Amino acid sequence: METNNNNVSQVQNQSNGITLGDILRVLRKNWILIAIITFVVFIAGVVYTFGIVKPTYKATATIKVEVPLSTETSAEVGNAVNASLRYVQSVAEHVKHKRVMNAVASRNSNIIKSADALIAETSTSYSTSSIFVQITVTDAKGENAVTLVNDLANEIAKYSKESTDSTITDEEKFLCSIVVSDTAPTEGTTGYSYAAPNKKLYLIVALLGGIVVSLVVVFIKEFASNKFQTPEDVQVLGYPVLNTLIDDKSKDKNNEKSLLEPSVRNFEPYNRLISNIRFANVDNPYKVIMFTSSIMDELKTTVCANFAFTAAHNEKKVIIIDLDTRKPRIHKVFKIEKDNGIVEYLSGQITKDELIKKTEQNVDIITVGKDVANPVTLLESQKLKELIDELKKEYDVVAIDTPPLTACNDAAIISKLADGVVYNVAINQGKKKEVKSAIGQLEDANANIIGINITKANVKDKGGYYYYYYYEYGDKNQK
Repeated sequence: METNNNNVSQVQNQSNGITLGDILRVLRKNWILIAIITFVVFIAGVVYTFGIVKPTYKATATIKVEVPLSTETSAEVGNAVNASLRYVQSVAEHVKHKRVMNAVASRNSNIIKSADALIAETSTSYSTSSIFVQITVTDAKGENAVTLVNDLANEIAKYSKESTDSTITDEEKFLCSIVVSDTAPTEGTTGYSYAAPNKKLYLIVALLGGIVVSLVVVFIKEFASNKFQTPEDVQVLGYPVLNTLIDDKSKDKNNEKSLLEPSVRNFEPYNRLISNIRFANVDNPYKVIMFTSSIMDELKTTVCANFAFTAAHNEKKVIIIDLDTRKPRIHKVFKIEKDNGIVEYLSGQITKDELIKKTEQNVDIITVGKDVANPVTLLESQKLKELIDELKKEYDVVAIDTPPLTACNDAAIISKLADGVVYNVAINQGKKKEVKSAIGQLEDANANIIGINITKANVKDKGGYYYYYYYEYGDKNQK
């Protein structure tokens, strides 16, 4: 029980947060995806910058604000300058006055829609240490910007103290001189310059945005997923990884090749599994080994059958007990009859000699037998325990196939009869919550979990383990 508590503590510690190592692993694993997303977002930014967003141009005119001098005394000059500086802000703010904008917009209705549109495209700048105000107008066409800014500067000049424009009353004039100091040139040079967008800035933002989006996608994919996506993810369970089997999608999943044909098989994956189970307890080797998983289709029956066959191929005396009473499949894998199995034996209908079936693969089999209404009663019988104790003395390896733990609690009951448990976890299939809950059932039963056997790993997931191909026998509903 102390070992289980240590494992639970390890799981909790590893689940507390994301470490720098986790982040680096995710980046290494998904660098191609990151590069692709970054590239796509960057290209979208390029298309937007150069193909969608419309460029605008700006033109600038300058007006001078000053109080006219009547004498040349230094005192009067100083007072005039100070007065001019006080008027600069007022004149600059008056540029966007609705009356000014309406006048300019009405004269240029062919290039500007309204006074409000002109206000939106106009800006002013000035300094408290200067008597100059700069007016800038932007437009999709540079020539239009020049026309508008010059007209706007001339319109403001009408509000000068010395202005003789009859449309402006004396009460509306500023008590200062307003003159157009510099207009945007309309001849010779273009008189306007590029305003927006800032293409360099847009491209930098597109690149950084692509990186951010790719990282968000990757981290959501990795850390928000409710399934184990890589062999490394399984380490959070706190148990050693005994083996990792690659899901070879290039192979025919309906392959019916028999276990009789070693020449077409690769024994190495299961040799490694056998070795790692042996090394897990060298002083007291496991003989009765149970295979289970959280849900169906995690290849526990496939692994159990191949494990037993490989051990027999290595000249071990091996027997498989099929205790998956709810959906047995061992008899289909080895192509033998299901009848006269453990159910008949425990009810006294057949003898032990009649119970054990021989196969051409040198693996002895005990099938389930007939269907049973209450498997729990069968699994908890003393006669089953005595049978396993006898087989343990007669065989080098006793492999037990059991139902998935989320389907029923049978595997937790059977685990008390086994020396150790090999737990199958399929990549991108078993939900983390389901797997942890199922392992918790085994821990509550004081089962000795030897380690995790990973199946259906992606061939691209290299990691720090050895990856091999598994062979799936039977139909697509293989567990």
